[in-house]
Amino acid sequence: MKKTFKFFFEPSEEQYYVYYESLGKTLLFKVDQVNPTMLSRVFESAMFLSSFERGQVIEEMEEFVKKEFEKLQDRF
Repeated sequence: MKKTFKFFFEPSEEQYYVYYESLGKTLLFKVDQVNPTMLSRVFESAMFLSSFERGQVIEEMEEFVKKEFEKLQDRF
């Protein structure tokens, strides 16, 4: 089962987003805050996703966002 994470910045909204996709699960969240990481759901299409699985996916997304922001900070 391949997971895809994408982290991107939307210039017109001046907002960061994180995208997750895996076998029948698609989630798009807005990054509200980095430390601690706070995400807001924008779009979610996940068939057969229990609340436990959803919680795990969100934790993975939060860790991914932290790592991506660390990479950004290291560049400056």
